[in-house]
Amino acid sequence: MTDAPPIPPEHERRLLAAVDLIGRTGAHGFQLRFSDDEEPIVWLAVAQYRDTADAAGALDPLRAVLRLAEQLIDGGRCTHCDRPTGLEPDTLDAMPLDAMVCWYQYDPELGTFRRGCEGDS
Repeated sequence: MTDAPPIPPEHERRLLAAVDLIGRTGAHGFQLRFSDDEEPIVWLAVAQYRDTADAAGALDPLRAVLRLAEQLIDGGRCTHCDRPTGLEPDTLDAMPLDAMVCWYQYDPELGTFRRGCEGDS
């Protein structure tokens, strides 16, 4: 078994925020795995729930975790505003259907993913 390839420091904060977001979906366990049996190295993010698990893969650890978070968030319902949820992992721009979808977006200043209805009355 080999050591995991290093995660680029510029990805660490957003990766940790995405893992936290996955935890907010009710996951009680999380794993980030890699396979270097063949080139290219493949990363796998796994969320564990009571009776099931979900996973997503990519060629870098950040993208694997973001794909899993997007898979878990998209199409859900916000427990705060009851709108359908979506995840935009790469921008804080206004999103399509903002009034109809509660978009989770990464806030680099706070180092977290914030829901679109945060701060609404």
